[in-house]
Amino acid sequence: MIKSMMKFLRVLYTRRELIAEMVRRELRDEHMGQTIGALWAFGQPLILMFIYMILFTYVFPARFGSQASMADYSACVFGGIVPWLTFQNLLFRAPGILKYQANLVKQIVFPIEILPIKTAIASALPYSVALVFALGYSAWHRDLSWWTLAIPWLIVCELAAMIGVAFLLSATAVFLKDVKEFVQIFTSLNLFAQPVLYNPFIKIRYLHTMFYFNPFSYQTWCWQDALFRPTAPHLVAWFVYPVCSFGTLFIGWLVFERTRSSFGDAL
Repeated sequence: MIKSMMKFLRVLYTRRELIAEMVRRELRDEHMGQTIGALWAFGQPLILMFIYMILFTYVFPARFGSQASMADYSACVFGGIVPWLTFQNLLFRAPGILKYQANLVKQIVFPIEILPIKTAIASALPYSVALVFALGYSAWHRDLSWWTLAIPWLIVCELAAMIGVAFLLSATAVFLKDVKEFVQIFTSLNLFAQPVLYNPFIKIRYLHTMFYFNPFSYQTWCWQDALFRPTAPHLVAWFVYPVCSFGTLFIGWLVFERTRSSFGDAL
């Protein structure tokens, strides 16, 4: 295990310049030919944040009682929706990482392990503006606390989980062609299977039981603690989330390394 992770860290360090260049190219090429080009990658998450702000500040909170203010509910939603949208962006891309770049995969000299890494980073970067928006919104409404200082650690955990999922899904999709369809169904359902859109001041027994079995719930709870002043921080989530994140990274890397020798033939 230690040897495998040391190899992964060595790849990150020795290939850091290549990864950075490929991330830059992916962001640029995705919107090639458009008037403002790569700015769309950052503009779309920002527009989404404005839409969510209007919806959850002035529309949906009216359905809840006086236990939570409009501002508090919106900040709580932002705390969960930003990390989920970031992860969702990676989930949509991950199954095609190797399939759509088969020419690189079949080149013996090309380090294909950087393809999932650069895709995970390129998926996360555009949503940095959404995180800044959420931070500014929470600060404006005085919803931040000392837990906000843990945001850099949460970013590291999320990136670790995203890279692990990118390794796992990209390798699996080479052999199982239906992965993309499974991912689309999962992303459609999972938003409602974690504590993102629900009133945090109302505990629904069966929903919370479901939340505990969903690994993404622990991500949501940690981010909500960081962006929404917690009355009772989810302390267990702060232990479970890093374990799940780095465990996912290890499993994904292991699966990728064990199956990479068969990618060329399968593609």
